[in-house]
Amino acid sequence: MLDVYVCEDNLKQLELITDLIKKSILIEELDMQIALSTRDPHEVLKALDTAEHTGLFFLDIDLKSDMDGLTLAQRIRTIQPRCFIVFITSHSEMIFLTFQYKAEALDCIIKDTPEKMQPKIHDCLLNATEKHLAQNGPARKNFIIHYGERCMTVSYDDIYFFETSNQIHKIILHGKNKVLEFHGQLKDIEPDLDYRFYRCHRSYIVNTNMIDHVDFTEMVIYFKNGESCPIAVRMKRGLKKILK
Repeated sequence: MLDVYVCEDNLKQLELITDLIKKSILIEELDMQIALSTRDPHEVLKALDTAEHTGLFFLDIDLKSDMDGLTLAQRIRTIQPRCFIVFITSHSEMIFLTFQYKAEALDCIIKDTPEKMQPKIHDCLLNATEKHLAQNGPARKNFIIHYGERCMTVSYDDIYFFETSNQIHKIILHGKNKVLEFHGQLKDIEPDLDYRFYRCHRSYIVNTNMIDHVDFTEMVIYFKNGESCPIAVRMKRGLKKILK
């Protein structure tokens, strides 16, 4: 998951950029969310105090504030060293300043018509997603879903369970505020999951950290979100050991 932040002092530009980002996220089904859209750079820094995910920041350079976009980027980078920063400006001559400030920008977009800005913003979102996957892949703290050439990541901490779909060779992921169906078989994803996941049934793999309680008489697992799934008799003993 990537949290997207937009900081732009012009209200119309702020709304336009935010809308273009939302459209690309929706079209590509990216694992992102708009965390904040604001004209105030101080609100961005305040939001980072409680941020849970890596950020992708779209920053206007001239914010008409006591803090410009370049200074804001430097402060963001000290808080989130692995974040992604995209500068947006009306003045192409200001682009060279991003190198002087060593902001390590992912890109710099010149303000233009929506038709010209959309593909550039779109590319930035895809680029950030690809780099984020590369950063987090080895740690295996995220489950990666492939939709053709596109990818989506779901944090292990956001997954309740996987189940076999009624459609052949498809799996349903039950997560926090989302249910995703994708091609695959449980036997293929099981080896790549970490210690918290358990195959409790031939049609289910559960995240044991997300279990609320288990009724071993009725052989049902109840999750923290209110959903449930069955337990196979032969998997009962193994689950009891894990939950001790």
